[in-house]
This record gives sequence, structure tokens and C-alpha cells, in this order.
Amino acid sequence: MILEVDGVACAYGGEDALSGVTLRAGPGDFVAVAGPNGSGKSTLVRAMSRVLRPRLGRALLDGEDLYAIPARRSAQAIAVVSQETPAEFEFTVEEIVLMGRSPHLRRFQAEGERDRALAREAMERTGTWGLRGRSILELSGGERQRVVLARAFAQEPRVLLLDEPTAHLDIAFQVQILRLARALREEKGTAVLATLHDLNLAAAYADRIVLLSRGRVAAAGAPAEVLTEPTLREVFGAEVTVRPHPETGRPLVLVRT
Repeated sequence: MILEVDGVACAYGGEDALSGVTLRAGPGDFVAVAGPNGSGKSTLVRAMSRVLRPRLGRALLDGEDLYAIPARRSAQAIAVVSQETPAEFEFTVEEIVLMGRSPHLRRFQAEGERDRALAREAMERTGTWGLRGRSILELSGGERQRVVLARAFAQEPRVLLLDEPTAHLDIAFQVQILRLARALREEKGTAVLATLHDLNLAAAYADRIVLLSRGRVAAAGAPAEVLTEPTLREVFGAEVTVRPHPETGRPLVLVRT
């Protein structure tokens, strides 16, 4: 299953936040979208998840207009983990994760044995099984983020969209979430697209990086092709040194002080 945008432009209040952006995420891809604040990363995720209809261009799921297919069908294929995880109602963790099965159930159909087994597997993988009886309102930000990721895993998506999934998390949680996403890609062939602030995390986990600047694609390709000193200087306006990581050989971005 392929999710793609082709020449999309998206606007807020008549002002474009994205302009002429094209990218695709197919089976087994891990694509990172990076760029400065306000470059259009979250807007891109909204356009690819039926939240913000593009003003121009197309968003396509397996070649079909994403905004024309039934919402239930797109929810069966695409799961989204946002950077904010608001919790206003006192659902338990297990109830939240089971919500990931909703797109696969008929109206008023209760979860069955397989749905509960998938929810349990998702909670075990994300380390939230021990929290299953607790209210979502009692959890820390990092715990909530893992619960939302478990819900996405239970959804059995073919495409996983992560919008700044590591925001506000300590390094251990950041690494854990990206490892879990990578494992889903490797085991299920799920396409993963993640917007990330941290360029070194993007380099470590993604096969391809799309670098946005002022709503446009400034560079796209393998991490070593995109994360170069001239490109980062132009996009971020910062002096950096890029060296191969001593263990992986992937780019390591160091800020010059």
C-alpha cells in the first residue's frame, strides 16, 4: 500500500504552509521529514491523514484520492500518532488501545477475542500492558505517548504516520518509540513516515529524509545525501559539522559552538 502526495499546497487563512510538495511512502519504507519550526512538517502529516485537504495537488492512497475514499477504509490503512496526546476523558489504557480496532469493526460490534489479543500484543510491545487498568489521566507524557503508539499498532495499519513522536520525551523514550516503529516496518512491511526535529535520530532510523524549508522540499534522498553541511547551513542558518557515525557510518550532525 502506497501513500503519497503529489504537488500539494496547503494553506491556513489564505497563506500557504506547504507548496508543491511531492513524496511517497510505500511498503517497508521509513521516511523522516525534517526541517525548521514552521517549515510545514505537521501540515504535511495533516494532508496525508485526511485532516487538511490540499488546496492544490493530490493526496493518494494506492492511486486513489485519499479524500474521496470512505473514512473507515482510510482508517483501516493509516494510523496517526500525533505529538500531542490530549486526554480529557477517564478511559483506561486498555480501552484507549482497543479503540485502534474500531475501523475494523461494524457499527455497534463489540471487540472479539482477536481484537483483544491484538490489543494485548500492542501493549506488551510498547511496555504498557502493566498500565492497562489505569486511567489515561494518571499517566505521564511519555507513558501516554506509548499508549497512543500501542493503539496505532493495534490498528494494524499499512501506513504509520508519526508527527513529532519524540517531542517532550527523554532520550530513552525517544529511542524506544523509533525502535518500535522500525520493528513494525521490518516485521509487517508497514510504511513509516515520521516528522522529526532531531536530525541525528532521523539519520539513525530513516532510509530516506525529506528536508522541508518554508513549506517546500529543500532536499530529499538518503541521509548522507541530505544531511550535508552546505544544505543544513542554508536550511537552518546554523554552522554544523557532519561526520560519519563511528559505529553506523550514518551522518552525525554536530553544532559548532
